Amino acid sequence: MIYFVGYMGVGKTRIAKKLADNLGILVFDTDQEIEKQEKASIKEIFKKKGENYFRKRETDLLKKNNDKLIVSCGGGTAVYNNNMTIINNKGISIYLKASHNYLYDKLKNNNKNRPLISNIRNEDLKKHIKKDLSNREIFYNKAKLTVNIENKSDYEILREINTFIRSV
Repeated sequence: MIYFVGYMGVGKTRIAKKLADNLGILVFDTDQEIEKQEKASIKEIFKKKGENYFRKRETDLLKKNNDKLIVSCGGGTAVYNNNMTIINNKGISIYLKASHNYLYDKLKNNNKNRPLISNIRNEDLKKHIKKDLSNREIFYNKAKLTVNIENKSDYEILREINTFIRSV
């Protein structure tokens, strides 16, 4: 199993899909799977059942899956319920890393469908991302591989990941 962790907007799902295509392995997106099972968007789940419920569902998915998959984890998955230990015990974890400035540029016009930042005004968003990223990096940094994605093409990111996978 290969797990992608990192902050929202960093491209975990996109890179996971491309790697899955290259390796001929299925890709699994924790956010999409929870939405499918709950028949509701993440935003609706947060509103109706709360973030704690959603985080428990993420952990349940991580514990349950034993197939040979590439897993794109939600941005907060690594932070809760000792999930990084679960991830590292089950496979290879890859942290797709970007600066708060890069993430702000990616998220400032696309925050309405992201429940944790949907109510934050753009003028406050950069400060929020910087603080949140700083808190989460403690967990993201437990990944077995960190790939800084800034100023890299998807091809370069995938080449770095493939080199690492072949070495383990």
